[in-house]
Amino acid sequence: MIDSEFFLTVRLSDDRMRHREYKAAHRPASLRASSAAALAWLSELRDDDVVLDPFCGAGTILIERAHLGKYAMLLGSDRDQAALAAARTNVGARYKPIQLEHWDAAAIPLADASVSKIVTNLPWGIRYGSHGENRKLYPEWFREFARVLKSGGTMVLLTAEWRLMRDLERSRKVAPPSKMIRVSLLGTPASVYVIKKP
Repeated sequence: MIDSEFFLTVRLSDDRMRHREYKAAHRPASLRASSAAALAWLSELRDDDVVLDPFCGAGTILIERAHLGKYAMLLGSDRDQAALAAARTNVGARYKPIQLEHWDAAAIPLADASVSKIVTNLPWGIRYGSHGENRKLYPEWFREFARVLKSGGTMVLLTAEWRLMRDLERSRKVAPPSKMIRVSLLGTPASVYVIKKP
């Protein structure tokens, strides 16, 4: 009760929305399944999607995309070998075709215009890296994302680095988002950016 207003919250889903059976391996800063599913859903699903998560961590975004419907290929990469081991454990023998690789997001060994969607949880400079490193790395990552993304492709990016994203947009290092959604993840404010490549 706040002043003359009464707020009632009702749970609309059971524990399966938060806890998935596939999640055998966890990593710090790993997204909850419901958040990963929301990011994947925002990419506007198509049966011919080639989806890249260049910071795949434990593989949650890719697995949730697989649960949402048909796709042509799921590609996950990470520089952290322990994260890739966690992703391989969670993926197991399911979700084919899927490819998990030890790649640097600033030098992705894929052909130009080879993916239709990039869906990822970017480093926030909190658990991994720093804000100073992100100022240097985000422009490098976005150059590479623009190179591998097809015309008409979509990026769905989660980050708490909203000032850096604003600066990159102003300097035309990243296209303006068609949609920006402010969220709070475990009490930390962040934003989801949906960016379409012309």
